[in-house]
Amino acid sequence: MNGEELTEQETALYDRQIRVWGADAQRRLSKSHILVYGMKGTVAEFCKNIVLAGVGSVTLVDDREVTEEALSANFLILPDENLYHGKTLAEVCCDSLKEFNPMVHVSVEKDCRVICYQYVSAYFEASNSICN
Repeated sequence: MNGEELTEQETALYDRQIRVWGADAQRRLSKSHILVYGMKGTVAEFCKNIVLAGVGSVTLVDDREVTEEALSANFLILPDENLYHGKTLAEVCCDSLKEFNPMVHVSVEKDCRVICYQYVSAYFEASNSICN
């Protein structure tokens, strides 16, 4: 969705949304960049919804390891330990979110300090929304 017009694939995928809020709103949504800090239970639902809606990109930040508590509160974490062993919460959730909508760019920022100290202004300028 980098151009001014929606492609046939995008129009077909987002048809119901376009009928509700129009093609112009869908184009604007597709250009938005969302920064999400912390992958707790309700945030996982939020991320799923914005990815399904067709935002341009989502960057996840959460370098905590997957725990039993996180596993029970976050449906993006599959119960197979082999799938998340050695990965951060953001990495595991990123893998799951990409499957919901491959047209949305979902990425992980591994080093929280990068965001906090070096690139805060760039993230704030490039992100339309920041969620914690």
